[in-house]
Amino acid sequence: MDNSTILHILSDNYPIEIESIEFLRAGGCDTYIVFGKDKKYLLKIISDTFMDTIQQSVDIIRYLELHEFPVPKIINTAVGQPTLKVINEDTTNLLIMYEFIYGEEPDINERAKDIGELVGKLHSIMQNYSGKLTFRRKPFFIDRYINIINAKGYPKNGIQKYIELGNKFWGSVENLPYGYCHGDLHPGNLLITPEKKIYILDFDTSCYAPRMFDIMVMCDTTNYFEFDPNGIKDTTVTFNQFLEGYLKYISLSELERKSFYDFIAIRHYQLQATILEIFGSNCVDNNFIDKQLCWLQNWRKQYAEKYN
Repeated sequence: MDNSTILHILSDNYPIEIESIEFLRAGGCDTYIVFGKDKKYLLKIISDTFMDTIQQSVDIIRYLELHEFPVPKIINTAVGQPTLKVINEDTTNLLIMYEFIYGEEPDINERAKDIGELVGKLHSIMQNYSGKLTFRRKPFFIDRYINIINAKGYPKNGIQKYIELGNKFWGSVENLPYGYCHGDLHPGNLLITPEKKIYILDFDTSCYAPRMFDIMVMCDTTNYFEFDPNGIKDTTVTFNQFLEGYLKYISLSELERKSFYDFIAIRHYQLQATILEIFGSNCVDNNFIDKQLCWLQNWRKQYAEKYN
């Protein structure tokens, strides 16, 4: 949809005076800044591929709002609905408008304890959430990536190494407790306001999975592309500071804490699969996949020596 079409749809369906919109970014959805007469808003336009996921996200945000948890407020349509379905000749889109939060991404190294407390509170509140959540297990976290690079024609000996490593990483976490998981809880999905209030954004990937995955994504400060021998030390410092806040709300077993290092490796499988699904398997070449394999091999060797 072009800007004039979007503006017309918003003006017809929302009880606010809208003056203009500005494209912000693309990804799993298209995001715009909406300029009202006196306020700004954030608009997401989602394709029908992600309809179920977005409806779940809206439900979670509404649930967290009821518990006074810091999430962006959803702006209802003129008829009181949190979403607006727009059907064209060959496409169906879902529109969601949020309040615009003025803030910036917090520095995890500076605010790890505060962020840990916020995430602990999130996980604690969501323990009583009764809505349906998608289960995420090994097929999602590990096997997706292997299947994609296999279909891409990556060499069989490399595939086998990925399989062996993936089985080792997942074998260390498969019996951990499951719970609500945001699914993409990196610092870029946080906003800290000038008043130092921290909001959590983007619940589109919420799922039922080991909570340690959320903790790892937030605390992982390793270099994703270049293996750095000092990465394990630096990210452990962040993790320990995060736990000072998190453990006020949720307790963790020793096995869960140790799984932090396995989940850092699992994240490489999970994130690469997601990137390749969105942008196509040709967005990386075999050299990049080789480099990722080398990263995983070095990581396992290092943390097995230091932390096992």
